[in-house]
Parts: sequence; structure tokens; C-alpha cells
Amino acid sequence: MLENLNNLERRVFRTYWEDGLLDVMAAVGVLIIGLFWLRDLPVAAAIVPALMVPIWSPLRQKLIEPRLGLVEFGDQRTSRNARNLRWVMYGGIATLVLFLELYFLRDSLTLPGTTFIAGLPAMLLGVLAVLTAALIGSPRFLGYAAILVVAALAGAVRGWTPGLILTVSGGAMLVIASTTLVRFLLRNPADPGPLD
Repeated sequence: MLENLNNLERRVFRTYWEDGLLDVMAAVGVLIIGLFWLRDLPVAAAIVPALMVPIWSPLRQKLIEPRLGLVEFGDQRTSRNARNLRWVMYGGIATLVLFLELYFLRDSLTLPGTTFIAGLPAMLLGVLAVLTAALIGSPRFLGYAAILVVAALAGAVRGWTPGLILTVSGGAMLVIASTTLVRFLLRNPADPGPLD
């Protein structure tokens, strides 16, 4: 019986992130960061994650939980999630340090006719998408990472700015994420609650 409960919890955890809301939040975040870069305000882009994180929970409560209910994971899953989140944070910090080093070495990384440094912000977000995919077990985030990396490389070759690369990436991600969320909402109507 315990094995059946563990299997059920594993399946619930895998499907917990399949509604597309986190995808939309990530895509909107990338898009807003790109728009800040386009307006020559890259420092302001640092506030985007701080704004997106507190918005996610109320949106989930309003859009997702009335359709699927509230999920509470067991202690073992909760501690595993916390441990995995720590490793993702360490990976994110290590990636940030690596990309800062690459930024400071940018003159030696610039090839004639291209400025690969312009793709670094999108590459960094691509690595974070891979880490998110590993954390929540969603292969869609690997697809978002691919979008970011391809846009970073193609945009750098074409001479795009970091803002344009991020805006194009975020727009492409938002199309996929919105489709996922809308499909979820249509397939899972909200529970009207008890009838009087």
C-alpha cells in the first residue's frame, strides 16, 4: 500500500506543474526582462523575478486549484523538493559566476562580425530553464531552454541586442506557454462548489 501511495504521489508531482501557469510566468518574465533591456534598463530587469514569484501563488489559487484542488505533498517529497531546490540554487549561482567571468572576458570572446556576448543573458536564462526542468520534471522547460539558446546564438550572429534576443525568446515561449495554459483551463472546468 505504501508503494502505491508513493507511486501516486510521484504521478501527482509530475502533473502538478503541467497546467502551464509556471510556463506563462516564466515566459512573461523573459519578455519583460527583454523589454527592460530594449529600453536600456537592464538593471531594472533584476526586479522581474522578485515581482513574478509572489504573483504565481495567488494566480494558482484562483485559476488552478478550483479545477484540480489543493495538493499537499508528504514530508519525504517536501524534503526532497527542498534538497533539489538547494542544488538548483547552487547550480544557478555557479552559472551566474561563470557567465560573469565570460562577460569580463568578452573582448577575447568576440569574433569578427559577431558579438556573442549579446547572447549571454539568454544563455543564462536557458541554463535556468534546464535547472527548472530538472527541479519540476517538466520537459517543456528543456524546450524553453532550447528556444533561449537558439535565439542567443542566432541573434548574436545577426548582431541583435540582448533585449531583442530576450524579447523574441520570451514571445516564442509565451505562445507555447499560453497554449498549454488555455488547453488546461478548457479541459478542466472550475468546480462550481456546492449547489444550494
